[in-house]
Amino acid sequence: MLNKPKRVLSRDKNRRQTLPEKVVHELGQRIIRGDFARLGSLPTEPVLSAELGISRNVLREAVKVLASKGLLDVRPKTGMRIRTEDHWNVLDPDIVGWFAIDGSQLRNARDFVEFRRIIEPKASYLAAIRANDADIEAIRAALVALEACIGRPADVPAADIAFHRSIYNASHNVVLRHLGSLIAPMMQIQVMMTTEHPGSFEKGLPLHRKVTKAIAKRNAKQAETFSRLLVNMPYQDLQERLHPEDRGLLG
Repeated sequence: MLNKPKRVLSRDKNRRQTLPEKVVHELGQRIIRGDFARLGSLPTEPVLSAELGISRNVLREAVKVLASKGLLDVRPKTGMRIRTEDHWNVLDPDIVGWFAIDGSQLRNARDFVEFRRIIEPKASYLAAIRANDADIEAIRAALVALEACIGRPADVPAADIAFHRSIYNASHNVVLRHLGSLIAPMMQIQVMMTTEHPGSFEKGLPLHRKVTKAIAKRNAKQAETFSRLLVNMPYQDLQERLHPEDRGLLG
């Protein structure tokens, strides 16, 4: 039997969402939470539209959005099948938010930092080789803005994202520049988690400075080394917080 949602579909006008958008968020959260895992699919259109108190047209519009995010596979005669997690667009801002609500953001943040460990040192390496004067000034300006966040923890995520995106941009690699935009939602969650303890943000500032200085000096090897040390800090933090079964092998 279908598990009922813990809360009814919100129609709060202050959220300024359309009804289909509210349905997307309601169903997206429930898919991530595993409410339909036993069935392997959403209930039929008549059942689900009646449960949510919406028309079938609204439901179909929401289902199209969820399918575009990789959560659903919709085909004639097979219904609205829930896709496995490896098909989900985990960089989608909505999915990042649903993971946070689900309580699995710690593991996902760790996985994201593992991705950063692979990509970011090489982005810093390329930035040291390819950055022009304007790029270096942008990185320096982003560092100054980041340093100004001391004592203002709420400003840290946006400033940290801007700093790292300035390095991605300075790599002059079109894929890396695009990645800098895609990863911003997940990076915001990760930075919030790994700078929440007093002093944790300040502890990482010296390495931010060293990365900036190495790029400005066109020292690619140093930029790569300091970048790797920098991204290892949140990785170690998140690894220590995870349950042993979720840790895997620490590189």
